[in-house]
Amino acid sequence: RACGWTVDAVVRRERGVLPVALDGDPRRYLAESAGEAAQVGMRGLFFHPTTGYSFPDATKVAEIVADEIDLGGERLATRLRDHAVSLWGERSFYRLLNRMLFRAAEPDQRYRVLERFYRLPQPLIERFYAGRTTLSDKARIISGKPPVPVWRALKAALPARIKEQYVHA
Repeated sequence: RACGWTVDAVVRRERGVLPVALDGDPRRYLAESAGEAAQVGMRGLFFHPTTGYSFPDATKVAEIVADEIDLGGERLATRLRDHAVSLWGERSFYRLLNRMLFRAAEPDQRYRVLERFYRLPQPLIERFYAGRTTLSDKARIISGKPPVPVWRALKAALPARIKEQYVHA
């Protein structure tokens, strides 16, 4: 409407849910589905931990499959599992942010975290969505006046397996 467009008819409406990863053991998760068939998409852990978007990972998986076309099913499954585990490690910062958002911020106050994020420079936001957040981007995202209490953010930032061992509160 802002562009002067009008809607003649709504053909359909879509509704969906995207995953938001907080923590986990990708090797154990993928071992539960181990076998000859390669796991791809969400089931194979090929999605951005914060946005839930999977298309960029799907294109990379397609490249891997094309490059490894001569691999047997089990070898391809192993190659994709290794890639998923590698991505999981590279994307730990996003899961840290997710834990702080969903465990430190009250549900009715989470919008404040997002408001602060979307005031950051557009190139930083673009790199974030692309999963190419730089070290300086990470510092910029977590620096400044936090929109949640610092002690809650720090407590929420700990992965559950560490919290169970060392934090008693």
